[in-house]
Amino acid sequence: MEIASNKAIMLAESRVRCIVDNSRCIVKIAREFGSFSNYMWGNVNFKPTINRYRYPRNVPLRSPKAEAISKDLLKRGFRFVGPVIVCSFMQAAGLTIDHLVDCFRYSECVSLAERPWRHI
Repeated sequence: MEIASNKAIMLAESRVRCIVDNSRCIVKIAREFGSFSNYMWGNVNFKPTINRYRYPRNVPLRSPKAEAISKDLLKRGFRFVGPVIVCSFMQAAGLTIDHLVDCFRYSECVSLAERPWRHI
């Protein structure tokens, strides 16, 4: 109700229902896998994918991995989680490093992704 009544957000009722339903799905995944993080990282074998794109036009909007995760999320009851949304999430969460090779952040992101670490 709080989301639906927030005039700053102004979401349609169907979007609000989607947020609530997706939240319930995340809780189910967390029960099954320990956390939503475990579920997502498990899809990439707990290791970020490092891409080496030179030009923005080469960075894909979707990937085969994002398409597979999207299908699984849809089977689990999620809505509005197409492969483009999932691919964007994977980039934001660091599961996929899609910075261009000449980006000032590329080296730092790659060194963080390649360091030995243990997912908790």
